[in-house]
Amino acid sequence: MNFLGRLKYYLLGFGLGCIVVWATLYKDRDRPSWLPQGRILEFLERTTINMGDQVKCKLECHQIPNGFMDKKFWKNASVDFEKSATKRKPCPEYYITGTLENNQKIILYIESCETCENCSQEGSATLRNFELENSSQTCNCGE
Repeated sequence: MNFLGRLKYYLLGFGLGCIVVWATLYKDRDRPSWLPQGRILEFLERTTINMGDQVKCKLECHQIPNGFMDKKFWKNASVDFEKSATKRKPCPEYYITGTLENNQKIILYIESCETCENCSQEGSATLRNFELENSSQTCNCGE
């Protein structure tokens, strides 16, 4: 078999492999969720995130609706692993940046208990705090 014949077989196999990868990993997904960032954001998107009274007070003070973490928010969010406490036990805390509907940047500190050994919070997430970029407004929420 000459070089062109082998090249045709190679390209046929490579093309079929690309189609299989696309069908299994990319089709009907917003992000590649086999990477750590995608896996974390996908879990947070489908989970109801709990908030304490202090966080709810801060959200109200900054006039941010409780439902701001919608599909659009998570699609454009990113996790900064260098600033996250990923080794924290039993549940790691992630530093997540995103954009609100008014194009204001927000930084979330979310404790994610996607999987944890011997803890009752497994499968839950908690918004522990947040910061608004370029905001000097202070709230009296018992901090």
